[in-house]
Amino acid sequence: MVTGILIPHDTTLAIHKIELETLADYQQAVGGYVEMIPLADHQLVIIANEEGKLRSLALNPRATYLWWLLNPQRIGNDELVGDVLLVGGVEIEEITRVPTKLMTLLLESRHFQVQVMLSREFETWVPIGPPVDDFFEATVRALKLMEVWNSPYDVDVVAVG
Repeated sequence: MVTGILIPHDTTLAIHKIELETLADYQQAVGGYVEMIPLADHQLVIIANEEGKLRSLALNPRATYLWWLLNPQRIGNDELVGDVLLVGGVEIEEITRVPTKLMTLLLESRHFQVQVMLSREFETWVPIGPPVDDFFEATVRALKLMEVWNSPYDVDVVAVG
């Protein structure tokens, strides 16, 4: 059994943990055939409805913003639609659970801060702006900063307090 995070396209619905065992579980969660979008640098996989755009499913802004935060080269180039799953990476042809650190960040943390790395040599991270109470609000702030920051990979959202 794999523990994932379901990110509904409807922003009035909370993201939540979901247990997945069979292909049918994955298909039910995304409402159809599954498309796997690996995020190799993060040992994560986004699972979306393979026919979502053909079926004109609604934009999933939260999943899209998270995807862009983790994959800055995709910013503005593509969007995710419909309900989306976030799971761990694929190891020996098996999907793994979402890493505990990310599970805690998305489902348990209550305050979030955008930060930028000022020095790679000393790994100096500096907070930008005030903390906010919504991960996706912080993500939008980070994405706006990434548009002008020299290295978008040096922008992150973290839990605070």
